[in-house]
Amino acid sequence: MDKEHIDKPIVSIVVLLRDFFHLANITMKSIVDQTEKSFEIIVISTTEQKRALVMLKPYMDKIKTLEYSKEESLPLLMNKGLKLSEGKYIHFLFSGDVLVSKYVLSYLKDLIIEKKDPQLISCAFLRRDEFLNPEAIGFSFDYFRRGKIPMNIQSCWFSIETVQKLKNFNPRYKVQPGFDMICKIFLKKDKKVIFSNRVLTDYQFKKRPSKLILLKAFENLKIIYKNFGLFKTIYWWAIHDHFRMLKLFMLSLKRAFWSP
Repeated sequence: MDKEHIDKPIVSIVVLLRDFFHLANITMKSIVDQTEKSFEIIVISTTEQKRALVMLKPYMDKIKTLEYSKEESLPLLMNKGLKLSEGKYIHFLFSGDVLVSKYVLSYLKDLIIEKKDPQLISCAFLRRDEFLNPEAIGFSFDYFRRGKIPMNIQSCWFSIETVQKLKNFNPRYKVQPGFDMICKIFLKKDKKVIFSNRVLTDYQFKKRPSKLILLKAFENLKIIYKNFGLFKTIYWWAIHDHFRMLKLFMLSLKRAFWSP
């Protein structure tokens, strides 16, 4: 094994700052507190305003690269982070996201060594809604077949080599480029995907506009159709959890018209 490979960090953590800039400090703190130090931090911000980036000041010596991007499109930001990364794996966090323990990267390092360099590591995540209690969701191939989608992206670690071979994140998808990449990896005959029931990340709940929710649902259908065909798309739509979406809609109406 050559020296370049030995010196390569295990993970490139790409922090994307598009909004909620005041929460960047809790994200950065959760990273720099890790006991495993084989990582690099890349921050990509859509603003150059000093007042928006003041929360990064205590961590500037820990940040390998701080880049400004005029583009705010998620896949373009992710591909920019990918281009700047030198680690074996890439992990995306947004302002307000945190690693839940200082031992997260230590656990991941052991998992990568034990499973011999998987192409994707998908961990459990906390599903948060405005009106419902957080729910821990563990992902698996069976979970996907039952119409569920492995989101959020913060719970996934991608092999950089694999993403590059699959031609990076598709800029056609404005909100779901990560899901498209996961589908591409699932389709590989030689895929090595590891699922963990541990929750390793948490995130700040951010209320999403209805337009974004609809766009996400539309892109999910496009991605499934492109990767798996028409029959799978119809099947996925038929078994999808529509009841949960209806429940959230009714709770939203109740809050709007009957809450004091």
